[in-house]
Amino acid sequence: MNDTQVYIRVATIHDGGKLHAMFARSSPETVHLRFHTPYPEVPEWMVDLMLAADHHDKESLVAVAEEKIVGHAMYVRLGDDGEAEMAIIVEDDWQSMGVGKSLLSELARRAKRRGIETFTAEVLATNRPMLGLADMFAGTHHTIEDGAYHVRMPLQTPAVFALQAVRHAA
Repeated sequence: MNDTQVYIRVATIHDGGKLHAMFARSSPETVHLRFHTPYPEVPEWMVDLMLAADHHDKESLVAVAEEKIVGHAMYVRLGDDGEAEMAIIVEDDWQSMGVGKSLLSELARRAKRRGIETFTAEVLATNRPMLGLADMFAGTHHTIEDGAYHVRMPLQTPAVFALQAVRHAA
């Protein structure tokens, strides 16, 4: 899988079947870490919610490899204060391969263009990979309550944007 091309694109309402297939390939633990609920099967209403986007207050992206969705990321604007709650999932076989970082980087880039300055997320204390991913943004802050971290990720200085700028300049 290492040489397989992964690309990030905007999710569409037609991605429901492929998103369900990704969940079916994912472990119960991965699904639980994303939804904080041990869904035996992710309900249709949740998939519909994940794919509904207006591309301003709500965005939804997918990572695609070999015509399969292997990851999903979304944000929902919380109000007029420049904050949006974000969530991300990457199927097990694609974790620790840069898919989550690519999804989160693109999601942040789009959010920043739309006036969002901070992502927030509720992360289970056992989800160390997500906590590490959130730290790609300088100034990320975690507080814990009831077994979950409330994470605030300021979007103004993500290190990954600086890396992308260098790559584009070369």
